[in-house]
Amino acid sequence: MAVGQRYPILPIPWLPEHTEMIPAGVLTIGVGFRVLNEEISKEYLDSVGYRRADAAGTERTYEGQDGGVSLHVLGPGRDGDLVEYFRLDCFEDEPHYHYVYNDERAQDRVFLDPTLEGDPLEWALERVRTRLPDVLRKVGAPELADRVDPAAIAAALPAVRAAITRATNPQVRS
Repeated sequence: MAVGQRYPILPIPWLPEHTEMIPAGVLTIGVGFRVLNEEISKEYLDSVGYRRADAAGTERTYEGQDGGVSLHVLGPGRDGDLVEYFRLDCFEDEPHYHYVYNDERAQDRVFLDPTLEGDPLEWALERVRTRLPDVLRKVGAPELADRVDPAAIAAALPAVRAAITRATNPQVRS
């Protein structure tokens, strides 16, 4: 069952130089501060040949700028390379998450409602702690889901929280 908006492209890739990687058993949790604006969005969409259009076919643009902490749930792909399976963008204005379907080279983007969900970052951390096997099964990685160690995830969360603190400290990001 698809939720949110389906896109026939992968999300904008994480930037290794701006992402702190925390081992969590078979998975890796990447933590970084991301900014999204029209320039960044257009550059990526042009590189993958994707055109944004509304129902009438008029090209759309990304208005304004948003950003915040992103949590990237990464693990080994079919060829052994590190790939992203789930991303939680705890942005200031439009917090959302991405289910990443690597085999299909697609994604579902789902917006959060902070009124119902509460603080997006705390919501995201709870999902990382409790829901990763379910997420991995949903995105087509059941073998990886079976290898997730909840104790390893729980043990990694203090380091994830410390990385969040570093990512949100402007002196560290500049």
